[in-house]
Amino acid sequence: MVSYIRTKWLVEEFQASAELAHDETMEMEISHPLLLASLLLILPFTWLLVRLLSASPRERSSGHGRRIPSPPALPVFGHLHLLKKPLHRSLAALATRYGDGAGLLHLRFGAKPVVLVTSPAVAGECFTAHDVALADRPGLSSRRLLTEDCPAIAMCNYGPLWRQLRRLATVHALCAHRLGATAGARDAEARAMAARLWRAGPGAVAVKTTAYQFVANVIMAMVAGQRMPEEQVLRFKAMTEAGLAAAGAANRHDSLPVLRLLDFGRTRRRLAGLAKARRQFGQSILDDYRRRHPRGADAKETASRTVIGDLLRSPEPLDDVVMRSVCLSLLQAGTDTSSSTIEWAMALLLNNPDVLGKATAEIHSVVGTSRLLQESDLAGLPYLRCVITETLRLKPLAPSHVPHEASRDCVVAGGYAVARGTMVLVDVYSMQRDPDAWEEPERFLPERFMAGGEVDGESRWMMPFGMGRRRCPGEGLALRTVGVALGVMLQCFEWERVGGKEVDMREGSGLTMPMDVPLVALCRPRAEMETLLQRLCRK
Repeated sequence: MVSYIRTKWLVEEFQASAELAHDETMEMEISHPLLLASLLLILPFTWLLVRLLSASPRERSSGHGRRIPSPPALPVFGHLHLLKKPLHRSLAALATRYGDGAGLLHLRFGAKPVVLVTSPAVAGECFTAHDVALADRPGLSSRRLLTEDCPAIAMCNYGPLWRQLRRLATVHALCAHRLGATAGARDAEARAMAARLWRAGPGAVAVKTTAYQFVANVIMAMVAGQRMPEEQVLRFKAMTEAGLAAAGAANRHDSLPVLRLLDFGRTRRRLAGLAKARRQFGQSILDDYRRRHPRGADAKETASRTVIGDLLRSPEPLDDVVMRSVCLSLLQAGTDTSSSTIEWAMALLLNNPDVLGKATAEIHSVVGTSRLLQESDLAGLPYLRCVITETLRLKPLAPSHVPHEASRDCVVAGGYAVARGTMVLVDVYSMQRDPDAWEEPERFLPERFMAGGEVDGESRWMMPFGMGRRRCPGEGLALRTVGVALGVMLQCFEWERVGGKEVDMREGSGLTMPMDVPLVALCRPRAEMETLLQRLCRK
């Protein structure tokens, strides 16, 4: 009788856990008698297998280090039943309740051991002293399905392929020299964005859609020397968002072997379809470039050099898998993060009209109204840069970062054991709001980064772009892209909240923390900018 009650309880917990999916929607209906019978048979064996093969760091640390604090766990499910949307807030709440001030929290996502880092000091140690040991990515089934034929730089395991992809992306797109050479492309897309907004006339604007089109075209110009048609931008946006949802750390399909075995919700089929679409999109970029440049690249190409042109001219032999991986990594990693940052910045400015007015006044004072803001002007706009920095503090690009994995056992924070195979998450969101480190941490206050009229961020601990060898190599591109877009938006247009209501600042679920309610704002051309905007539209 006790066994029956326990089995029934496990089934009910299984159903409840499935409803708490964070990064992808997985609906599970246990209504068919055969399916229920299968679960009743499989779950006890799965539980035994998980307990035998996936002992937690606490259980494997005896004699090798202190035990990391941990909440009570369920068999099979681990701590999945404790997680709620959005994931980063749920993790922060668990760390506050169970962390015991250690700066670490041990969890289990089904069969996967997880360590959450919640202290800046421990994070600094992890990605300096133990940087190599923690440089891997978890071998999750969803990521293998998504990137098997077209690996992404951010998701690659630490090794030769990752080094090659990162080097190619940095040398041909992200180093200071290449960023300087491609500033004209960002200025050109800023003019095109301003013209589109002016043609649309006064009215409501979906801010992220506008920002996404701008960023996608900026990176596409760098990669292939051309812009994306609007319908292609929308298709790419949908594909990228679906991929980010599937790459979440608490994906049930990755955490519970029984879900992979029975493929509930046809997750495997959907991921395979998404991987195929991703591969085809990357290949289409290469094929289209080859059609436009039959000899590989124009010999006269200098200032207008492109990533694909550089890769085709490379002295080292590069196959299409490597080239499309570099191109897609630049596009997918840069578009969603940068457009989300622009959206969050605009939302914070709309809820803080005094800051909005101060940033706009600085732009008009430095740039004026007779010409459009350019990337070269950003160096003379310290307050705008502080607005962006403060946005990244409050709304980091990835609140828990892309998950790391320990490739070997290590001991951190004065004796806590992190076992090989453990997923490592970093609670950047909470650390950048720590009241012990930040005065009024929940307040949007760009002035906190100003010192004597200049940006002073050196003494401020932040890691929105990560740390160590897996730090995001696109930081420079992101800051330039966000700065140009936000600056032109403020220079040329007046922005207001719809109906005067406070903007909903709730965070949604996902690897890059989107707004739960996408921002729609009223946009009206500034009277003093009308002549310039009309001139832009005639070009």
